[in-house]
Amino acid sequence: MTVTGLKRSASRLTQLDFVVLSIYWVAIGYLWNSLGGLILPNLVEQLVGNAHKGVALGVLEGIGSLMAVVWQPIVGAYSDRTRTRFGRRHPFIAIGTLGDVIFLVGIALSGSYWLVVVFYFLLQTSSNTAQGPYQGLLPDVVPEEQRGFASGYYGISNVLGLLLGTVGAGYILAHAGRTAAILSICVVLLVTMLPTVLLVPDRAEPKDSQFKSAWEGIRTTFTRPLGHRSFLWLVTSRLLILMGLGGIQSFVYFYFSDAFFNHDAKATTTATYTLLGIVIITAFLISLPAARLSDRVGRRPLIMAGGLLGAAGVLALIFSHYEILPAAILDRIASAFHVPVLAAQATLVGLLIGIGYGLFFSVDWAFIQDVIPPGEAGLYMGFSNIATAGAGIIARFIGGFLLDPFNAGPKVLGLPGGYPVIFSVFFIWLLVGGLLILKVPELRKT
Repeated sequence: MTVTGLKRSASRLTQLDFVVLSIYWVAIGYLWNSLGGLILPNLVEQLVGNAHKGVALGVLEGIGSLMAVVWQPIVGAYSDRTRTRFGRRHPFIAIGTLGDVIFLVGIALSGSYWLVVVFYFLLQTSSNTAQGPYQGLLPDVVPEEQRGFASGYYGISNVLGLLLGTVGAGYILAHAGRTAAILSICVVLLVTMLPTVLLVPDRAEPKDSQFKSAWEGIRTTFTRPLGHRSFLWLVTSRLLILMGLGGIQSFVYFYFSDAFFNHDAKATTTATYTLLGIVIITAFLISLPAARLSDRVGRRPLIMAGGLLGAAGVLALIFSHYEILPAAILDRIASAFHVPVLAAQATLVGLLIGIGYGLFFSVDWAFIQDVIPPGEAGLYMGFSNIATAGAGIIARFIGGFLLDPFNAGPKVLGLPGGYPVIFSVFFIWLLVGGLLILKVPELRKT
């Protein structure tokens, strides 16, 4: 079946169909991983200085992500009920992406911290205008029996975006500067948006009529999901796992800078995208096999394993001042990466975190589709973004406000004191999130 065959949602989709369906996830991953993991920490440290960077990053991410928590469910719910000549999802995706480009350019040209805050808030608004309806578009055309396979492609595309955002944008940031890295995000967004709106049919009929008022839309968006207990347990587990993973992503730059490289921006950037690159490559390799396995053994075991393996990786970072691996291995890796021995050991933690990351992302989308009511994917997937964006708010606020005061105190376990503290918090989130998935029943036959 060709890409145009996607209009027949009851038919089985081909490999090419899944590639086209999931390509915009590459841009989403590229955008948020490069911006949150590398560009914003680099920019914030330059604008506010070393002493206040943790709080400044927490405030910036918190203000911007708050919009994501509120806006994506609302716009997703509206897209469920929208009728236009261009479809119910496509207009939101196109307009939101164009807004992304405008506000990214604004961030690149900003010369003050608070101007960055304003443009980041606007970027969150435009990005979630596209993301909510896009998440609703996928279930419109994927047959139920292919959810596991589709989830694997979602995981691969997301991880590919993270890989490109980490290694590609990290390399651009280190060698060509911040403006070039931001412009690369704009290119990726536009290149992936076009096939999404031009090649993926958007012909599913709305299940309900459009909301009669803004208040009805808000009330429905934030109350209807509360009646689905399994969905709420799934979102809570998702929130905790993403808080742990997102916390590591947000603070690993500062960790390398403070613990190993004494604020050398180039060395820190290289070490950061090396660790994150290991995470993403590992996740990429296991995503599709894990998705196929979930169709046979269920979604819960893989999500639980993902959370627990991620927790194990973070636990290793807490004790990263001590040589855990054999010296012969560490010496070779340190020589290859041109980093201190303990920094080389820290980068290898990416293998454990990457396996956990890949297991989680490869089946998370399919499990949500198994649980939510049909015809309301925009609303429920948007609501699930409360976990995605909320994870960033909570992890960066708590991590940011713990990091600075503990870093100002004595070392803990041989590291600047803030890192064992915040890594311990991330460890607990991943552990509890992985176990909490047991509260969600497997509703589909496997």
